[in-house]
Amino acid sequence: MNYFFDLLINLNDTKAYEFYEWEESDEIIHLKKIPIFKISEAVLNLFLTNNIQVDKAFLEKIYMQTESYKPDSKIEYMALFTTDTSCLILEFDHNGNSLYRSKLLLEEELDLLELVFNLKTTNINYSIINPLNIDQDARQIKKVNKILTQEIDVLFASGNKDKLKYLYYEVSNKTLDDIKKLKSELLKLI
Repeated sequence: MNYFFDLLINLNDTKAYEFYEWEESDEIIHLKKIPIFKISEAVLNLFLTNNIQVDKAFLEKIYMQTESYKPDSKIEYMALFTTDTSCLILEFDHNGNSLYRSKLLLEEELDLLELVFNLKTTNINYSIINPLNIDQDARQIKKVNKILTQEIDVLFASGNKDKLKYLYYEVSNKTLDDIKKLKSELLKLI
């Protein structure tokens, strides 16, 4: 079995965040080693966008093969899936259901892609449980949108028509006088 060594991961239950979306509050895990499996691009895309279940034979293959830097800390069912262009880490429960997913840091992913270039593609028996509800917006955009929405609500509740008109003009280069329509249009624009 092939392994990748010394990497950082950021496990999440729905979306595998790109390295530039990782935040200080995330639980970053430092792994010593993890088994690698090269799969097709189509299968990796399915793994990224769906909850899956792998078969027992695959679970047995990866059982306790992943180690973290915590003292004597092995992770029961975790594997790194890769193509020639990208990768994904999945953690599974004892039934083979995907629980958590992570992407790698940029430098680690580039190192991995150099390593797996000559690996043979592995066929993995899996079934799709359900699609993930993945929001395509970056975390920072969601935070900014939330702040803007809250500000518009406060301005509307306080009756600050001038500031609402100003915001609407800055965003759309148009003017409006109806405060309810201003709020509605600003929220649509966000």
